[in-house]
Amino acid sequence: MNSPIIPAIMPERFDDIEAYVSMVRNHVPIVQLDLMDGNYVPEKTWPFYYGTDYDLQDLKKEDSSFPFWEDVDYELDLMISRPEEDLDTWLTIGAARVVFHYASVHDWQKIKDIETGFRTFVKIGVAVTIHDTLEDIFELIDNNVVDYVQVMGIAHIGYQGEPFEEKALGIISRLRKRYPDLMITIDGGVSIDTIAPLSQAGTTNFISGSGVYGGGIAEENIKQLESLI
Repeated sequence: MNSPIIPAIMPERFDDIEAYVSMVRNHVPIVQLDLMDGNYVPEKTWPFYYGTDYDLQDLKKEDSSFPFWEDVDYELDLMISRPEEDLDTWLTIGAARVVFHYASVHDWQKIKDIETGFRTFVKIGVAVTIHDTLEDIFELIDNNVVDYVQVMGIAHIGYQGEPFEEKALGIISRLRKRYPDLMITIDGGVSIDTIAPLSQAGTTNFISGSGVYGGGIAEENIKQLESLI
């Protein structure tokens, strides 16, 4: 299974993850969990929705694992303030990939200092928006601080179903021209109307929440998106 479609899930509770992943576990190799703290973006998700989250602690202690972990990998999209202050959590709860938003990180040195052992098992991505200065992340790519780039295709992050921003195509094109072999993912605004031009611009993976789960059958929605790449 080598689908370039990555279903995006905004879980309110830990149980929501199982419900959504069960719909796609046999059709994609990885899913993305959008984790929001209510500070960096207005909305909150698991594990910030409630004051105490025992599921997160169980994951850290390896007393539990993400649902269907044998069938699908997990990517964490950290839409939270200062995620570098809690690397021990984000790197140890069982994710294969972790995305740090460029504007939310205040001390990139902590991410640069992540031990090689962690980097063997967890790939690190940086998310950029249409509001960021693209040149600011070149140093992170050139020095192998990040393994890939996630371009945000919407103006207001943290919401599903937002309209696609055409500026994202230019960002992807510039990245592809400078880094021919770079993994570039797009998050937000992925639909049957945008996926073809996104692919032509140089996108390698397509993250979609409403495009997969917004209506109809998730499996069929994934197949339709794949057919348009």
